[in-house]
Amino acid sequence: MLAGLILVTSRPGPEAPDSSIEATSENLTPQLQFGRLTFNVESPLPTDSPFSADTALHRLPGAIVFIGTGFPANDRMPDAATASSPDDVVLAVVLKGRARASQHGREEIIEQDHAVLMTTRDAGWHTSSCETQHLIVQIDRAALSIKVPNLGAWLMRPVLLEAQTLRLLMAHCQEAIDLDGSAPTHLQHHVVADLCSLIALLTIGCENRSETSPPSSTRMLRLQAIKAAIEAGLGNHDLSAETLAAAQKISPDYVRKLFREHGLSLSEYLLERRLAYAHALLLDPLRADERIGKIADEAGFNDLSYFNRTFRRRYATSPSDLRRERKSST
Repeated sequence: MLAGLILVTSRPGPEAPDSSIEATSENLTPQLQFGRLTFNVESPLPTDSPFSADTALHRLPGAIVFIGTGFPANDRMPDAATASSPDDVVLAVVLKGRARASQHGREEIIEQDHAVLMTTRDAGWHTSSCETQHLIVQIDRAALSIKVPNLGAWLMRPVLLEAQTLRLLMAHCQEAIDLDGSAPTHLQHHVVADLCSLIALLTIGCENRSETSPPSSTRMLRLQAIKAAIEAGLGNHDLSAETLAAAQKISPDYVRKLFREHGLSLSEYLLERRLAYAHALLLDPLRADERIGKIADEAGFNDLSYFNRTFRRRYATSPSDLRRERKSST
């Protein structure tokens, strides 16, 4: 039981604080409200010692970003029967200290510079001790599943974040936290898309990497950053070696070379990712009434005939037939 002063230092950005601490009259265990999740704060300190937390939190359309330190917390996710539970994925990164997590029949210790993916709709728990520092990104599961089709296989698998990768993730999260509340909606969506793409990249990037593999080279990290930019800009018809190179401050020839070194040209990679994105959109029940031309345009195709032709070649069916088959199977 914590009976002393409850002190919170909150740095949520320009908008109203999205986190709060309170203790009920029946049980004086304080709770930290993080977005749609509630953390029970369990302090090992003497009863006359203050509780303190230093947090930075920002809510964006489809995502919440949180950086916090200085509180021991025990978060228990609700079970799937809780209708109000959001269907989100949480990327929990330990920046300092360690944490323990359990979900989907697995219990893991999350060491410093490691991350784990959990869900908000499945029963589980996540605990941290005093002085543990976290970086947490909560993002819509459906959006991430489009980019990581086998997402379930990566839940509760601790991933080591190499120094440069962690810096890249921190930079994206800080960008989200610093975003002014009056920023245009399309800019907020763009920042969320970047975060979603980066989390997907971190997840897929460890697929072919064993625990004994050496750290990624600068060239590999550069390629990963370019791929993240591609995922965030698939709908941009002008996406090219030139535009990607300008953003990375490198030459277009170097961009093309990075892809050739991995057995695929840039144009082939772009086409594959755009087709995969269009395929996922066509199967999305929420997009069932949208024109195929609009979906093709959103995936970066400005020629519907070319889209239909390449889609059939890739998936052995037309976009309209794929959609029709899905409707008949539901």
